[in-house]
Amino acid sequence: MRRFPAPVVLCGCLLGCLVSGLTLSVGCAPSSSGGSSGSAGTSGGAGTTGSAGTTGSAGTTGAAGTTGDAGTTGSAGTSGTAGTTGAAGSVSTAGTTGSAGRGGTTGNAGRGGTVGTAGTTGTAGTTGSGGSTSCTITPTSSLSTKIPTVGIITFTTSMASPTSAKIEFGLTNTYGMTAPVDLTAASYRTLLLGMKAARTYHYRITVTSAAGTCQGTDQMITTGALLAGLMKPTLTPATATGLYGGFLVTGQYQGSPTTAYILDADGDFVWWYSINSDVTGARMDYAGTHMWMNAANVPGPTGQNVRRVTMDGMTEENLSSQFVGLNHQLTVLPDETVAFYAYNNSTGCDDIKERSPSGQVKTIVNSQTALSVTGACHCNNIQYSQADDTYVFSDLDHVMVAKVKRSDGSTVWTLNDTSSSKNITGVTWTGGEHGLHLIDLTHILIFNNNSSAGQNSNAIELQLDTTAKTATKIWTYNGGVANMIMGDVQRLPNGNTIVAYSTKGTLHEVNAAMTMLQTWKWQAGQTIGYIEKRASLYGPPPK
Repeated sequence: MRRFPAPVVLCGCLLGCLVSGLTLSVGCAPSSSGGSSGSAGTSGGAGTTGSAGTTGSAGTTGAAGTTGDAGTTGSAGTSGTAGTTGAAGSVSTAGTTGSAGRGGTTGNAGRGGTVGTAGTTGTAGTTGSGGSTSCTITPTSSLSTKIPTVGIITFTTSMASPTSAKIEFGLTNTYGMTAPVDLTAASYRTLLLGMKAARTYHYRITVTSAAGTCQGTDQMITTGALLAGLMKPTLTPATATGLYGGFLVTGQYQGSPTTAYILDADGDFVWWYSINSDVTGARMDYAGTHMWMNAANVPGPTGQNVRRVTMDGMTEENLSSQFVGLNHQLTVLPDETVAFYAYNNSTGCDDIKERSPSGQVKTIVNSQTALSVTGACHCNNIQYSQADDTYVFSDLDHVMVAKVKRSDGSTVWTLNDTSSSKNITGVTWTGGEHGLHLIDLTHILIFNNNSSAGQNSNAIELQLDTTAKTATKIWTYNGGVANMIMGDVQRLPNGNTIVAYSTKGTLHEVNAAMTMLQTWKWQAGQTIGYIEKRASLYGPPPK
């Protein structure tokens, strides 16, 4: 691990910095404000007042002094070397009008040039520019002691009342990733998420206020080693035109070590965390500050393992007692409520439940009631539809999908049902299903295991007419892989679809024309849980 505590100065302007110790105080004057101070130079041979010379180019007006008696004041012009003080000197170009100094005797009036010294204090004048401003930014960097690919940045700044801040970071000083700064966090503590193991990264802090913007210099931080045993998948081809990129959030169901983890677009591990069991469900919360993780818990019903951990891995909560009977996966709502399904030994069918942010748990509906079926049920996916405040879940045993209202658990519609009055007709499938993705109110993706002998699994997209209660299958992808247990699917913002053959350790990314763009293949014996692709590891999830 490498630390870079050195203070850094950021100047929001291009010219003029005085160095004091390790802190840069930057004076920036806009061309307009500088012009005003330069007018003092017009008073002539500012050379008599060396202080004016300190303003810089005003000293050059001393040369003009050589044209007359004031030329004796030209020596003051030598003090013009102080012109290194920057922009204030540049505005002293107005001092070229000091040719008026030819009168020599009027050169005494050059004392007016002492006003130019105010130009040297033009650092304050930079706030008048309404754009860039001067300040100091002093950063400190470290790595998480739990996840050595997570950087922790804190900083102080002399910028008064900042309105926003960000940290750009990447493998080069062109950066490429951006971490938003929570201005309410102590010392502006910010995590750098998405970094590969054992690599050196560059980062730069920018702070903005009503006075302008202040930007820090380039800093570096080196990440720690990859957890022993983690093996990245093989990507074929390694890259391709049209890929979505981003980050894949999932968990290791089988293999060692079993962890929740995040892979970047290169298939490299950038985050991992162990809950001491298999991981089939891994989801970041809406705030982007925590990861929820759970074990498969099949056949259950008492082996649930549910944890929530901060993204730096430093604080873990074991919340298993609030999720009794949970299996497969969970979904996080915008208000941080968590929806899940849990075994019900009385009915033999899972309950659809939710846990509030305060830890209260309630049952929305029993799946047997929602589906209007008899016999055992086994739910294996739940998604939240924010547009109409409903839940959509799948049942493996009856090969059905249902939507229920969150408010009272009443059934809105069912799919692949031959008996219910709530059924949307027109499309049927066989062989069970797991992963779901709600594209919108009238489009849904389903991972169809298609578990009949000799059949491959499919990703299918249905278009729903909820008024006429009819459905149409408008898209089907058969990747040539038979996956009987679990499986997931997600439509990406660029129109691509990722299909996860979980227990085959395989993932396909295909375009809208069903052309396979890339395959991810894990080593034999390594299987994955449910999946979620994200463009960024900051902010709310994409689905």
